[in-house]
Amino acid sequence: MNEINLREVLAQASDSEAVELLQQTLRQSVRLALYDAMEQEVNLLCGAKYKPSESEFKRAGSEQGSVYLDGEKEAVKRPRVRNDSGEVSLEVYKAASSQRNLFNEVVGYLEQGLSQRGAARVNSKSLSKSAASRMWYEKSREQLNELRIRSLTDYDFLALMIDGIRLADGVWVLVAMGIDSSGNKIMLDFEEGSSENSTVVSELINRLKKRGVSSSLARRLLVVRDGSLAIRKAVSKHWPEAIQQECLIHMQRHTRDKLRTRDRAEFDSYCSRLRDAQGSEAGEEAFDDLLDFLSERNGAAAIALKDRKGDLTAFHSLNVPSTLNVTFLSTNCIENSFRNWREATGNVKRWSLKRDMVSRWSASGMLWAESGFNKIRHAKDLGALAAALSASAASPSLRSEDSTPADNAELNTCPTVTR
Repeated sequence: MNEINLREVLAQASDSEAVELLQQTLRQSVRLALYDAMEQEVNLLCGAKYKPSESEFKRAGSEQGSVYLDGEKEAVKRPRVRNDSGEVSLEVYKAASSQRNLFNEVVGYLEQGLSQRGAARVNSKSLSKSAASRMWYEKSREQLNELRIRSLTDYDFLALMIDGIRLADGVWVLVAMGIDSSGNKIMLDFEEGSSENSTVVSELINRLKKRGVSSSLARRLLVVRDGSLAIRKAVSKHWPEAIQQECLIHMQRHTRDKLRTRDRAEFDSYCSRLRDAQGSEAGEEAFDDLLDFLSERNGAAAIALKDRKGDLTAFHSLNVPSTLNVTFLSTNCIENSFRNWREATGNVKRWSLKRDMVSRWSASGMLWAESGFNKIRHAKDLGALAAALSASAASPSLRSEDSTPADNAELNTCPTVTR
């Protein structure tokens, strides 16, 4: 069908018929181009057809073969060439028949949560489940290497967020994400372990320090974390000058469960007021009102919260615009990033700890999440945060280690996150 006839047919067809006809025409064009390319390679080796040459290569007829076109496996008739040593492999056919033609497509399916068997089925069974698995292994290994070797020294980090992601019983991944002075979010690194223990946290922080993440006396680093005591102690050990802000959403979630149902709505309103407060004075006032409310309903919870006042109001103490509260008073940035990835890993029925399965999937999830990142809200106000972190370097009263909470049972159990 020539160009004029094709245009006339497409103009007369319905939308669905036109799309189908165009796809068939394109596939036919690709198929003809493949045959032409294979014939050109045979002519290059053997000489023109019906014109004998002195080449060592000879035509040897044809046989049925298969290639991958438009994500599907298709039967073709491939030419054969021989020499004294036997049959010669044609490079064009070798490339067209390789399952690597499906690599990006299959990996994309798996990243979006499709199972390996499902990826094989979507491709009209053009490849096996094991072939899809090998492709995913190769891609995830590549992503793990990409995440771990990239330098972090060129980023001007203002804040670091650390939170634990539970994959299964006894399988946790501690994730770190950075926010630079322009408001960009960057997935930094992770460490896997059986829980959020001090060893796991220290290994993660040590790796971050070696790769260029630092907190200095010139400008302190803001670390937003969950309520884990292990994370708190590790940050204080490795970055003693850092300002640590405990996630208010975690605090609200766990304290709320200790109240009677009829008191929870009012408790939520006090927490909302604390998250909206701007500056040290407003933050302390909102926190004290929250404590007064709790004291009349659950004294033990109020005492535990009072011991953590410095960590829960650390960001307020910087006296920066409240427009930044939505980002820096919780670890929601990490949790939101991994929400869709959790759905993708829902197809994993068993996490193998003998190999690097957890690491590969974690790296892929982090890079996949990062690819969809936008700047944080109200990034224009980050200049005030940078100035506050620099000014606070001379103010020891803001240092988290100066207000170490009591190591009571409430502290050790309440912040532990299970999602």
